[in-house]
Amino acid sequence: MTWRNTRVLLIGGIAVALLLLLADLRGAAPGEVLRGVGGAVAGPAQRVLAWARTEAGERVDRTADAVRVAELEAELATARAQAAAAAAGTLSEAQVRELAAVVPDTGYRAVAARLVARATPQDQVRSVSVDAGSGQGVAVGAAVVAQGGMAGLIDTVAPGVATVRLVADPATRVAARVVSSGEVGVFRGTGESGSFTLLDPLGAMVTDDLIVTIGTPDGVLPADLPLGRVRAIDGSAADLTRVGEVAPIVDPSTLDRVTVLVPEQVG
Repeated sequence: MTWRNTRVLLIGGIAVALLLLLADLRGAAPGEVLRGVGGAVAGPAQRVLAWARTEAGERVDRTADAVRVAELEAELATARAQAAAAAAGTLSEAQVRELAAVVPDTGYRAVAARLVARATPQDQVRSVSVDAGSGQGVAVGAAVVAQGGMAGLIDTVAPGVATVRLVADPATRVAARVVSSGEVGVFRGTGESGSFTLLDPLGAMVTDDLIVTIGTPDGVLPADLPLGRVRAIDGSAADLTRVGEVAPIVDPSTLDRVTVLVPEQVG
């Protein structure tokens, strides 16, 4: 036995002897004293173990609660989407004809949807939520059309719900052209309406010109979707810039039913 172990045993024996002596002076039974020694030694360790078990249990409970809350939120969104879909009804013949005029004949699958929520006027983001999502093949970037033309682009997607960034949203940037002259440029959302900047400031553009999409090489955004009509023009060729103020074809305040265009090679 090493000197260190001998010293530990010696100190422990002295401590027990002192406790027994004090117990004899106080009239306490030796068994009670020994139980007190055990409690003094084991008590802190037991308290630490109990705290650790409690803390671990609370963390497990918090994690389980967070998972359950997320599940309930997803179930609620799905329920709202299903309720909205059930109440959607059918489009009138005139609405069907107007919608068919802007939906491409080939290359896309039309997914019908109805609005289930819209951003408040105070929100900086101009968006709405619809009751179609990844479960129907809808993906980020897909075009959303309504009667008359393009309403926006899919911004975020969940299994049964998607968010549509409207064409008037400041984050919207779309390559577009003037139908009457074929001049190309960039359409941008301005918050309340839109603007169209000609790439060639000498290009022809007049008020009431129709602005349509050019489309994207990957085919996610179709060509020839009406965006809006020019209602005013700023700048000149001498200024090396010409920008048209564009009134969107689709009025977001009247949106109810929309169609998401899912590329067939993607969906």
